[in-house]
Amino acid sequence: MTIRTEPLADPAAAEAVLRVLRGNLDDGAFARRLAAAMRQGYRVIAACDGAAMVGALGYRLTDDLRWGRSLFVDDLVVLPDRRGQGIGAALMRAAEETAAAEGCDALRLCSGLDRTAAHRFYEARGMDRVSLHFAKPVTKG
Repeated sequence: MTIRTEPLADPAAAEAVLRVLRGNLDDGAFARRLAAAMRQGYRVIAACDGAAMVGALGYRLTDDLRWGRSLFVDDLVVLPDRRGQGIGAALMRAAEETAAAEGCDALRLCSGLDRTAAHRFYEARGMDRVSLHFAKPVTKG
């Protein structure tokens, strides 16, 4: 098995893989959110085994006072039947290489508190727990 990672010209090409992670969204919400994210610079690195996409990493480049320039990982997903084969690690290496090429100061992401296996995965790749992420739904009106 040879996994290659490559940036996608059109992030929508990774929809089937991204929906594994974001399956809670109906088709309309997924399409609207993906389009909005793309307008804000959302990009995808695909992991492919031959012609088959087996994983994807969605990210944005951000600039802020705390971190400087960052590559922020929004989505990291590997197809369930392909997990444990180094695909996620290959995607994270590609993200680090992209961050370095883009002049980033940091590689960042948020992960749900209940995703302890993911936390171990990130820590094994040299990432530190540095904060808690807080969120509150906003009533539109």
